[in-house]
Amino acid sequence: LLTSSHGAVIFMLSTIVIISSAFQSLLAPTRRRQIVPLRRSNRIIPDITSCNTNNVAHRSLVHSNTCRNLPSMALSLSHDNNNNDSEESESYIYTTLDDEINTTTTTTTSRNLQQVLHTIEYAAYTAGKVALSTSGQIAIKSTKANIRDLVTESDVKCQQLIREIIEEEFPQDLFLGEEDVDLSGGDGGDSSCASSAALDAVLSGGGGSLSLDDDGDVASSSINDGKEDSLLFIVDPIDGTTNFQAGLPIYAMSIGVVALPSSSSSSSSPEVVAGVIYNPTLGEMTSAVRGRGCYLNNRRLQQPQQQQSQHELPPRTSILNQSLINVGFPISKESTLQASSKAVAALATKVRGLRMVACASQAMAWVAQSKFNAYFSWDLNGWDVAAGIVIVEESGGLVSKMVVVVDEDGAGMTSSRAGVETRDMIITCPCERRGEEGLLRDELIEVLKENDCLEY
Repeated sequence: LLTSSHGAVIFMLSTIVIISSAFQSLLAPTRRRQIVPLRRSNRIIPDITSCNTNNVAHRSLVHSNTCRNLPSMALSLSHDNNNNDSEESESYIYTTLDDEINTTTTTTTSRNLQQVLHTIEYAAYTAGKVALSTSGQIAIKSTKANIRDLVTESDVKCQQLIREIIEEEFPQDLFLGEEDVDLSGGDGGDSSCASSAALDAVLSGGGGSLSLDDDGDVASSSINDGKEDSLLFIVDPIDGTTNFQAGLPIYAMSIGVVALPSSSSSSSSPEVVAGVIYNPTLGEMTSAVRGRGCYLNNRRLQQPQQQQSQHELPPRTSILNQSLINVGFPISKESTLQASSKAVAALATKVRGLRMVACASQAMAWVAQSKFNAYFSWDLNGWDVAAGIVIVEESGGLVSKMVVVVDEDGAGMTSSRAGVETRDMIITCPCERRGEEGLLRDELIEVLKENDCLEY
């Protein structure tokens, strides 16, 4: 009886301790994770021509004493805790390019693209901290093309930060930011023409820095010595400003880099050679370098065809009804809005689903990640798509003009590759099976053509 009573007392005491601990956990303040940027430090960038990265997913940035210094980009995630010794932290590491080179998309530029990539990643990350702290909490500063085309103080501040970081590393190269160009359409002007004119001016400038006159128009650009390719950094500091201003998490920093061939270069036309699309809310850094692959948070995205077994499935004749499509809703003109509305009506019953994220760069990043099967839009600006072009193409997807080219025999139609100057685009993700390249694009073009959505 004594033993039985003693056991009952122990059981009751244990139960009280458990219940007390549970109540303390409920009443204690929740530990929240804080985002704390680390200080800029002298981490070392690997030179891709001499440093071996050994195809490791997450690598140290210290590779060689011969590599030049660049401010490091890191993200410290720490818990509230009075004991500093027990603080936990994680760091974001620059994307390190794999040694494997894609010979079908390789670039001929002589510039160090690993250094370029690290610079634009750091610039996007720095701007992302500003955007993350002001999203949904900042007033509209002004409008551009119309009342739907917003500008906030954060757009201006983010572009300023990005410009300073890029120009510190590449002072002789060109910079074109959305906030540099007057898109108000005043005096009967057209915002599409204004953005195209600004892009054309820097694409033909050959190097230097963009200068604007008192009215915000492109005035001139200085020319470098012509000994090496010049770079053009095309920047949208906050793509999806309307989402950003409303507090929606679908906006991104977009930085694309175009190589402008020198007189001694073997290339004859400008080419997008690197790009970064950064969504600070989701913590997604999507990066790419021409010929070196596409990466999401320092992990290379593998094309679906590369993962197929030897027992491959035959290509399909139609995949439109199995596709999730993002449709652009360009706000610059009434005619583009009408074309978009007609496209939605035409495709609604023919696809798995339609989305409108209202952020071109984010949509392109998600196509590269195969979250969207396709994205198409009209009247896109160079800063909307520059980074996305190289990111999608390095992921294995297609970036095509939204035009119909009829075959010589008249039996079929196709579309040609789009460039940074292309305003109407269809972007499709890497195909799942060999032999399906271009199939979804062609199906979309056919539907858009039948419903008069190609012209506006």
